Amino acid sequence: MSLAEKIQEDVKSALKGGDKKKLSIARYLSSELKNYLIKENLDRELSKISDDNFYKIVKTQVKQKKESLEFAEKAGDSIKVNDLTYDIKYLNGFLPQLKGEEETLNIITNIINVNKFTSKDFGKIMGLLKKDYNNQIDFNLASQIIKNTLNE
Repeated sequence: MSLAEKIQEDVKSALKGGDKKKLSIARYLSSELKNYLIKENLDRELSKISDDNFYKIVKTQVKQKKESLEFAEKAGDSIKVNDLTYDIKYLNGFLPQLKGEEETLNIITNIINVNKFTSKDFGKIMGLLKKDYNNQIDFNLASQIIKNTLNE
C-alpha cells in the first residue's frame, strides 16, 4: 500500500470510528493529493503519486499549518492552536525521520572538506545535499549549518 493510499484508509477508519479531527485532516490531505494529480494531468489514482512527490506535498502542508499555528498562537485562539497542532502531528507521521543536527553537521562538514568548498559554494553544497539526502535532512537547518561552518 502506497503512502497516498494509506490516507484513503485513514479517511475510511476515521469515518467508521467517528474521529472528526482525523477525518478532517485526512480528507484535506487526500484533497491536496488529488489536486496534485489534476494539476500534473495524471490519472486520478492516488497510487500513481511517487513517494518523493507525496513527501513534497505533505511538507508543503506542514509548512502552511505551522504558519497558521503561529498566527493562531499570536491571536490566542486555543481551539485553533489545538486543531493545528493535531494536524501537524498527523502530517509529520507520514514524513521520514530526519537526521539530527549533529549528523547533519557531520554530513555537511564532510562534503565541504572532500570538495574543498568555500563560502562562494553555498549553492553547490545545497545541490549535493538535495541530490544525496532529499527527505533525510532538514534543509533549513542545513542552510544555517552551512552558513555557520563557512563563516568560521
